[in-house]
Amino acid sequence: MAQNFEVRLDTTGIDRLLQSEPQKVERWLDGFAEDMVTGIKLSFGSGPGGQEYTRGSVTHIASQPGYPPNVDIGALMGSIRWEPTGALERTIMDGVEYGIWLEDGTEDILPRPWMAPIFDDARQRIERDARDNLGLDSR
Repeated sequence: MAQNFEVRLDTTGIDRLLQSEPQKVERWLDGFAEDMVTGIKLSFGSGPGGQEYTRGSVTHIASQPGYPPNVDIGALMGSIRWEPTGALERTIMDGVEYGIWLEDGTEDILPRPWMAPIFDDARQRIERDARDNLGLDSR
């Protein structure tokens, strides 16, 4: 089943900054989204190798289930991007049909999560990152 991942930031501490310098917050958010996309792409091929198979004249070593996919032709990795989808909102997506199949698995493919781990990490660090990069008090 397809999942929507969401990372939320409590904006209580940045309301003043949002009033005085909204572009600064938007630029920080752009950078945070770009950092997440980079993390997703760097995760590809980071796990142990799995099953080896040949398609045509090309041999590919798949990732083991539970780890991000290994790069085959690079279409998934090349299609991952972010875009602004509203004020203080960024959406990270891929542009291939099978990205969700790898993320969640199918009847024939065990999951190879490549987006969820990065979103889990982002949930843990977004408030600290905002404090550090926007010059906010840690109170």
